[in-house]
Amino acid sequence: MLLDWGVHLLDQLLFMIDSKVTSVSSSLSFILGNDVDDGFEAILQFENGIKAIVEVGTTNFITLPRWYVKGIEGTGIIEDWSLTGRLVTRNNEGQKIEPKPIRAGVGLTKTMAPPSEGATITEALPQPAALSSSFYDNFAAVIEGTAEPIVKNSEVLRVQNLIEAIFESAEKNQVLKDFDMYVEGK
Repeated sequence: MLLDWGVHLLDQLLFMIDSKVTSVSSSLSFILGNDVDDGFEAILQFENGIKAIVEVGTTNFITLPRWYVKGIEGTGIIEDWSLTGRLVTRNNEGQKIEPKPIRAGVGLTKTMAPPSEGATITEALPQPAALSSSFYDNFAAVIEGTAEPIVKNSEVLRVQNLIEAIFESAEKNQVLKDFDMYVEGK
């Protein structure tokens, strides 16, 4: 699964986060009893402070979101391959609205309570920018010598290096550092 879906998700993640990976901790699953992994989880820490968890599994009984991003100002989710999702951000207009306590076990708590109505704003996801040419059109043009590749060799090598680090981290059950081939500004 790491060499199947992992390559795509890690490539997209590294494209979105322009920062060096400072550490990786990972595990592979072999639940189906095969010689190759049927799932993995990788926890990546970036130099700019971003932390990412990438999980792929073939034995989940519920659908995981395609992407789930949280920050101090809001949360975004892409639920599926059709880009169904939303952005939920803090409502900074008007007075601050505290969450209403919920019953948790034998008492009340605000810790895991959903935000009170009016404390957040829910918006549709922005539409992604259209590429000037498809990967395959670009591939053909590169072979013809009329274009530069959209996907650079250094980007492919960086993803492959990260995949090797994930395999090694899982095998050794260790956090790995100092392996990223990050090129500033790509």
